[in-house]
Amino acid sequence: MKILQVIPYFCFGGAEIMCENLTYALMDLGHEVSVVSLYGEHTPISERMEKAGVKILYLDKKLGLDSSMVPKLARLMKREKPDVVHTHLDVIKYAAAAAKLAGVRTCVHTVHSVADKEAEGRIQKWINKTYFRLGWSVPVALSPEVQASIACFYGIDRRKIPVIYNGIDLSKCIPKDSYAVGDTVTLLHVGRFDVPKNHAGLLKAFQKLHAAYPQCQLQLVGDGDLRGDMETLAEELGLLDCVRFFGMQADVHPYLHGADIFVLPSVYEGNPMTIIEAMGTGLPIVATAVGGIPDMLQNGENALLVPCETDAVCEACGTLVADEGLRTRLGRQAKIDSSRFSSKYMAERYCESYAAH
Repeated sequence: MKILQVIPYFCFGGAEIMCENLTYALMDLGHEVSVVSLYGEHTPISERMEKAGVKILYLDKKLGLDSSMVPKLARLMKREKPDVVHTHLDVIKYAAAAAKLAGVRTCVHTVHSVADKEAEGRIQKWINKTYFRLGWSVPVALSPEVQASIACFYGIDRRKIPVIYNGIDLSKCIPKDSYAVGDTVTLLHVGRFDVPKNHAGLLKAFQKLHAAYPQCQLQLVGDGDLRGDMETLAEELGLLDCVRFFGMQADVHPYLHGADIFVLPSVYEGNPMTIIEAMGTGLPIVATAVGGIPDMLQNGENALLVPCETDAVCEACGTLVADEGLRTRLGRQAKIDSSRFSSKYMAERYCESYAAH
């Protein structure tokens, strides 16, 4: 099968990592996979993919709405002749129409978050709804929660929306071999600096935690528009000595392995890749019970799930800091449960969806 994935560009985010992992897994299954990046920017992720032999086509899209993308993509698709076009994020507004013009048999769109959050603005909602209802594109949900949001938001029969969890190459994870801590307890957050990730809430929760447990430090891996604001907030909260900003990292696995606790206090989520990476590492996890997270984690079994509130996040983190036995039990169970989220399993389910449509 010849598959063409289309994405805005390979910034540091869950959708981009999922696209990368799916590409490798589909290739391992014997399929021919190419990727289109609408923007011309090369990133550590795109460079890593190209070194691995992935063909990436860059289109140099203009900022904002760029109607020239539809004919450009249509010409590219006629030349590449894919059996399947698989879209991510807001490229659906260009790529689904282009696939129709190019006569591509199957177009699938992964909805990476709850539907009303992914479709920004009324125009994008109308476009997505039109494509889905006309059958120009088939939405795929990352979790039952996201599936329900798609059905409600677009008025689609829930039974027609496949659910396929994100997956990673679990062999890249570096499993923890000890849950003892030394003089320092390291909390880690991995994610782009954007409103949904709730870095401000995390910093405020950590300020309270640090007052009770001065041995704690917080590591933040990622980049984004709000990073400067968060650095300023960390200074205002008096946290510069115990919070470190590491920026975008091509390989997050050493940071995960070196941490003691993983924290994800998001306002909303789909099926976050960072949770899977933390599970595969065997880290004890504190996460907010939003979006698809409760479909991935069970409170008290393989993580601590809390409301999106500063005090709740702080209290859960403090519980783990103080209890090595709990850290050990949750981390080991998370490692066992991570097997549900392998990239091979994800790719196999997508192939079934491609064939069915």
